[in-house]
Amino acid sequence: MAEDFLNPTPTVQGMREFSEGKTVRHCKIVATLGPASSDEETLRSLLVEGLDIARLNFSHGKHEIHAKNIENVRKLAKEVGRHVTILQDLQGPKIRCGQLLEGAIELKKGEKYLLGYGTEQEDPKKIPIDYKDLVRDVKVGQNVMMDDGLLMLQITAIKDKGVEVIVKEGGILRNRKGVNFPDSILSLPALTEKDSNDLLFGIRHQVDVVALSFVQTAQDVIQCKKIIKALGSDIPVIAKIEKLSAVEEIDEIASVVDGLMVARGDLGVEGGVEKVPIFQRKIIESAGKHAKPVIIATQMLESMIQNPRATLAEVTDVANGVLEGADCVMLSGEVAAGKYPVECVKKMNSIIQEVESWSQKKPNRYGFQLTEEKSEWEEHKAIARAACEAADSLHAKAIVCLTLTGSIARLISSWRPKTPVIAISPREDVIQRLGYTWGVYGMRNPLFYNTDILLQDLPQLLHSLKIVSSGDIIVITAGIPINSMRPTNMIKINRIE
Repeated sequence: MAEDFLNPTPTVQGMREFSEGKTVRHCKIVATLGPASSDEETLRSLLVEGLDIARLNFSHGKHEIHAKNIENVRKLAKEVGRHVTILQDLQGPKIRCGQLLEGAIELKKGEKYLLGYGTEQEDPKKIPIDYKDLVRDVKVGQNVMMDDGLLMLQITAIKDKGVEVIVKEGGILRNRKGVNFPDSILSLPALTEKDSNDLLFGIRHQVDVVALSFVQTAQDVIQCKKIIKALGSDIPVIAKIEKLSAVEEIDEIASVVDGLMVARGDLGVEGGVEKVPIFQRKIIESAGKHAKPVIIATQMLESMIQNPRATLAEVTDVANGVLEGADCVMLSGEVAAGKYPVECVKKMNSIIQEVESWSQKKPNRYGFQLTEEKSEWEEHKAIARAACEAADSLHAKAIVCLTLTGSIARLISSWRPKTPVIAISPREDVIQRLGYTWGVYGMRNPLFYNTDILLQDLPQLLHSLKIVSSGDIIVITAGIPINSMRPTNMIKINRIE
């Protein structure tokens, strides 16, 4: 059996965080691949410095570019010995302006323009946008935000071929910048035709998780999951929370989705930047209540796009995200198009480790008041909490979950134990998908169904792989008998000899 683990595959190499004797980081790092980070040398450095999830932004780039990035991530992950999750971020029904005359126009306060459906600007006083139902969905007096809220206009009249607006806060508008209607309820589909084509591409290329943009209701997530199932896949879905309607229905969305993303850019445009910290906390709390991973995104180390060092405010922002309980923190333009992509990941890694070295001394989430009555618990919920308490009380080296689907590892993670979690599964896709879950590291075991070998030989096997050392304690959870596919119903404590 040991030979199956000792072969030089990413299965074992993905556990280098344990075998190299480093402090195992719990909060994970997401980074967006782009022109500044897609060459092999840079990408390899990103993985070495701690990149856990590679985000592919389908608002930009052709399929050939994304396919090459997927190929490179998979290849380099094997070379450097790490599991790296691939996140496909769908564009969603994002409204953008079209191609402008001279590539940009200056919008001056008090000037009037006509917003109308189109792809290219022909009249200097008409701004094309790619939304057909604009005239039907908006009302006079409502605001229009452009370029992530830097430009603000107000609707003054509804006309047959467009909407008349007056500039309230001006500036330079460039090609393909985003357009938001924060006061309007838009009749937009959860998945556009482009999203459906991109989703099919992602399934064919075996991405690990899909992020659904501009979610408004739980039904949007359900519809997306139905499409994924119809395409013959079960890829998990992360809901990007960037609409006020989604914040208002966050518990309903959290109950049906596989993860949440606090997409602070559009959320700030929609609801006002002053409210974003409150929205962020509300989303994180809902994720914790429903045991779902949560990612914080947008402008975390924004100044490092141009500068080699982060500002104090940015470091504090990342630290607060970790302290609030985020499973992942995300870098976007900093890595995709910035001057210092590797330094950004290295800095974020450093911040997380520093904060966790302090925050791990605080009471754990399972020490707080429960959100459910214990009488409502199922067996595996009680075992998940018991495993956390046992591992932390005994200063265990790891909680080892024998799991087919990864659900028990995610449940244990939601209690935020000080002890890192090793999830052992026969399914490579499960191992990859656990990459965005707090404190969980995956390991594939092709002999998963042999109960006796697993439970008797597992401690010695982990010792032979230098994942644990003599004298270490591990806490093991499993559903036994394993070959009957039972939910987790057992907890076992082992001291390594």
